[in-house]
Amino acid sequence: MKKKSIFLQIATASFFMLFSCTTDYNETVFERNLDKGWQLFSSEGLNATGSEISGADFDRSFGYPVTLPATVMHGLQQNGKFPDLFEFGVLEQMDTVPYQVPWWYRTTFNVNTEPGKDFFQITLNGINFKANVWLNGQKVAGDDLIQGSYGVWNFDVSELVVQGENHLAIEIIPPVFGVDVSKGFVDWNPKPADNLMGIWRDVTLKQSGPVSMRHSNVVTKVNKETLDEAEVTISTYLTNHSGVEQRAEITANFDILHLKKEVRLNPGETREIFFRPGQFPELHMKNPRLWWPNNMGEQALYDLELEVLVDNRLTDRDEFRFGIREIEDFWNENRYRGFKVNGQKLVVKSAGWVDDILLADSDQKVIDQLKYAQHVNLNSIRLESFWGRNRTIMETADELGLLLMLGWTAHWEWESYIGIPHDDYVSIRGEEAKTLHANNYRDQVLWHRRHPSVAIWTYGSDKLPRPSLEVMLNERMAKADTTRPILSYCGGAMLMGDSDPRQSIISGPTGVKMEGPYDWVAPVYWYIDERYGGAFGFNTEVGPGPQIPPLSSIRKMIPEEHLWPVDDVWLYYSGRNQFENLDRYLGAFHARYGEFNYLEDFLFVNQMASYEAIRPMFEAFSVNKYNSTGVVQWMFNSAWPTFYWQLFDYYLMPTGAFYGTRKAAAPLTLIYNYGNGNIYLNNDFLESQQNLNVAVKAFDLNSNLLFETGLTTNIDANSAKMVVEMPGLNIPSTTWFLDLRLKDDAGNEIANNFYWLSTVDDVPDFDRTTWYWTPNKQHADLTQIQNMPQANVIFSYDVKKYDDEFIFTVNLENQADVIAFFAEYQIVDKNTMEPVLPVFWDDNYISLLPGEKRVIKGSVGAKGINGDSLTVTLQGSNIIVQ
Repeated sequence: MKKKSIFLQIATASFFMLFSCTTDYNETVFERNLDKGWQLFSSEGLNATGSEISGADFDRSFGYPVTLPATVMHGLQQNGKFPDLFEFGVLEQMDTVPYQVPWWYRTTFNVNTEPGKDFFQITLNGINFKANVWLNGQKVAGDDLIQGSYGVWNFDVSELVVQGENHLAIEIIPPVFGVDVSKGFVDWNPKPADNLMGIWRDVTLKQSGPVSMRHSNVVTKVNKETLDEAEVTISTYLTNHSGVEQRAEITANFDILHLKKEVRLNPGETREIFFRPGQFPELHMKNPRLWWPNNMGEQALYDLELEVLVDNRLTDRDEFRFGIREIEDFWNENRYRGFKVNGQKLVVKSAGWVDDILLADSDQKVIDQLKYAQHVNLNSIRLESFWGRNRTIMETADELGLLLMLGWTAHWEWESYIGIPHDDYVSIRGEEAKTLHANNYRDQVLWHRRHPSVAIWTYGSDKLPRPSLEVMLNERMAKADTTRPILSYCGGAMLMGDSDPRQSIISGPTGVKMEGPYDWVAPVYWYIDERYGGAFGFNTEVGPGPQIPPLSSIRKMIPEEHLWPVDDVWLYYSGRNQFENLDRYLGAFHARYGEFNYLEDFLFVNQMASYEAIRPMFEAFSVNKYNSTGVVQWMFNSAWPTFYWQLFDYYLMPTGAFYGTRKAAAPLTLIYNYGNGNIYLNNDFLESQQNLNVAVKAFDLNSNLLFETGLTTNIDANSAKMVVEMPGLNIPSTTWFLDLRLKDDAGNEIANNFYWLSTVDDVPDFDRTTWYWTPNKQHADLTQIQNMPQANVIFSYDVKKYDDEFIFTVNLENQADVIAFFAEYQIVDKNTMEPVLPVFWDDNYISLLPGEKRVIKGSVGAKGINGDSLTVTLQGSNIIVQ
């Protein structure tokens, strides 16, 4: 059987990518993830060619044993290097010279097949930045073709694979600062010395018959009026690897549907094959199970199996899960952009994702972090160029109902990060660079498009692509995916208050904004700001700045001699550039809460401040729906141990901001509006809510009741409204408390919300606003919290094991006639007193009214943990534990 020459295969390879799920080996069809058994070594001083390194005689003990994916530094870390990576100054003082030369990855794999019967493809799903690939002494492709941080390369290597042992060598060439537009970080952490060079996604070997599949996809359309009908279109690219025409039978099976069609493919032909509703009436589905974002409905997923047969022999198979849903955008009356799922508007409640600093997140850590996102009631995650080293992020987001906003990074837009002079556009210039970028983007779209969670494509972060590049991207998107909204970049609706927003001459205004702030602002800011980052429009990245972790994490980060007071070592673990300090945050913190002599007190009240700062941001966007259409908290997680921009820290320890977000983003809740002082009810559910009982109580510092009211109300689906107009109160203290309770008509509590407030107003100084901050002219006074009367709290718990987790039930009773304020509980190991993480509490940092009893549940994973070694601790601002 005659096959195409290897040269023709290489010339066409960059246009396609491998898109199949991993399947178990069988004699006819399989795909293997070549993750184990690699050698990693530098080219420095290496006296060997690619032909020799990929030969059978090369020393198999040479270099470092690594498991892929692994950047060079991650591979070295697997071998015990960099044990002190996160110690003060280490990252920024590392020698970069060893990473300015190419590094080699080499592995051996075995093939057992009848010669000439099967065909083989090697796919590189992600390298940084260029590569030369060798197999069994022969060059497969060179760095003139394989380049770019986000390209996906698939090569037919059938003529090079041999029975028995095969030897694959990949030379990785690092990005060149000032030349290459490569993967990297911005101001949220130091950059690793290797600039992320290496193999950061899977390398796979696929074995098939003469016809194989790649980048299969499912597109769905929903009857948005009735939600009881949907159309499903299935597609896949078929390639005939042989030198003769092939007749192939392709089948698609999901749910109770079984579809089949025959295809003729010319020698060497690749063609996208469709199962369309016009040809297959079964694909007009009645009463489909729809996929919805978190808190809007279920995340129904269907299992699809695609198979190709030639001469009754199974020649390839693809399996994955898909969801039936439709994503679209809308423009509100103020010309701000919003988004819909299945025809229903939603306020996007999101946060910015970042991968580990060495791109070394385990699958379990990724899953745990996304479970955190669902737990705090987010319905979205923004991925700014960090999309995980495999499909775990996407598959988990599919299961949890998290809409993904995918796009490039601000790393490419500023000279200090990329080394290329910046202007008003993304730093991609010249036809060659623009073509490379557009092809890389297309590869990522093809790789991600089958996931129902993927909702929005973006072309730039802080800046627009050049018009000619945007045209290129649009041309590729017209073929790769036309089913999702596209943002030319993540700013534009405002420009620091200017009347003329910056917009693309190709696609027009974005309808979204990126106006900050990125550092602490007063709670009232989100309600009264009308020019910058306040609760109007869609804010693609914004947040109240630092979230300093609890003590257990601080002890992992800061040496004992620098634990207290705050010094330069603390600042090292802040952001970079304008954010390599805590001055703005600590200035507000001390003005509001006072000075502290002890680290423990300082850190505990920091959780209070983080909770207070982030809650009104999410709440204001809910109160103002749909003038407000979305908000992305900057950020969600952390690439390394830090104090800035995180709902939980690098060790998965939740901060006060974590629980403040969970409270604020709850789908049905009462909200205090810091702007006008009134009480609002928000309902994110797609059903109206009837006979809700609202209870409002206000207390002074000594827990004397100042005001109380209650009412019964209804609320329409997916809406917010004012329910209580608060009267003027005669408050004898500068600090007072507001307790909000929502119950159903049977008296069961649905939601609660507790605020600590001041009679001294926060007064933002909008005239001094910068791109990252609005300072205050005057701060609220919450210092009296330190002088609250003490409350005795009875505390007990029990624990039970269910399947793979421990469920803790905590019973709290406030026996005092004063409020027990800001109670924090942790599940810890009895021996070390270290928190057990990740942890999922119904609620935390709660306050108990005089005489109140509360039951709280929490859970931790049980794998590898002895339940007898766990206990629960409790502390609070004014609490004495009984």
